Amino acid sequence: MIKKIIKAVNVVFGNFVRVQSRLSFDEARKYLQEISPKPKGTCYTKNKLAIQYDLHIIIPAYNAEKYIKECLKSVFIQVSEYSVLVTVVNDGSTDQTSIILENLKKLYKGSQIDIEIINQDNKGYSGARNTALSFIRGKYIIFLDADDILPQDTIEVMLDTAYEYDADILQGSWYTFTNEEKKEYRVKESGRKTGSQGYISGYPWGKLYKYSVLENFQFPDGYWFEDTPISFILAALPFKCISIDNIVYGYRLNSEGITSKAVYSEKSIDSYWITEQCLKEFPKFKVHYDQKAYEYLLQQSIMNAWRIRKQKRKVRESEFVLITKLMDDYFKGFHTKNANMSKVESALRKKQFIRFEMII
Repeated sequence: MIKKIIKAVNVVFGNFVRVQSRLSFDEARKYLQEISPKPKGTCYTKNKLAIQYDLHIIIPAYNAEKYIKECLKSVFIQVSEYSVLVTVVNDGSTDQTSIILENLKKLYKGSQIDIEIINQDNKGYSGARNTALSFIRGKYIIFLDADDILPQDTIEVMLDTAYEYDADILQGSWYTFTNEEKKEYRVKESGRKTGSQGYISGYPWGKLYKYSVLENFQFPDGYWFEDTPISFILAALPFKCISIDNIVYGYRLNSEGITSKAVYSEKSIDSYWITEQCLKEFPKFKVHYDQKAYEYLLQQSIMNAWRIRKQKRKVRESEFVLITKLMDDYFKGFHTKNANMSKVESALRKKQFIRFEMII
């Protein structure tokens, strides 16, 4: 008798989780637009080039008075024969960042490394990076956040390797740190690759980019998760990508940062919006809607769901419906070749929202 009851429950439960979402695409999109409208930023632009240095380090700084000294010190103690320009974009800071930067500029005047400071109204991380990126002056570019640091010999090691292999993108290992602890993260593979999504991480930091990689690229204004195009668009292009095991970046863990709080904000919906925008802009960058892009989208569907997991059900289901529409629009007829993603793919293709949430 008990076995029959269990079997009946399993049948009912199985049917329940396989129910299709009843939300229409139009209803889902309208709802998300009302909750957190899609930003208008784009990934594509035309940056000016005036190559004068081996390396251009771009540092966006907003209310960075606590860490900017340590950040810049880590750059200026680097020993290298390469020519380097540091551009710090003071993004409308309301604390003492501006004063500290001017003092540091005087301190480092005459150093082997050149420094310039750009003051602007607040535009966010994307806007700050883009200000410096709009006028590229290094053969290679590094993005460094104002609360992070460059480990010793980073410049020498990365540029030596980049020049030796004529790399387009070079990424290294990194570590995270707080005042109490430090943890290292090694790149999964070392060596040469060409255009491989999943091989290049989505973080803008911890990498060296040849100017030609970023000539027509910018971080889309107004979005959270604005670094998504690095792994979705740039990594899909046939660039010569190199990974090295060397530690090249120190990332400060910040409990007050967006990463820690995003899951509770309706702005986390941007995780979907930026996914949609990347796919829309594939043709501008001559990225193909191919198997690699499809596999990436499946992985991204999980990431998006994870980022909005604390939002109300209708938000989560609306995002799910929009992802299924992207799959239908761009990847109709595609099937995953990753056995681990087959159940996720099935739930998405069949529009089974409850099953999808249970799987992930």
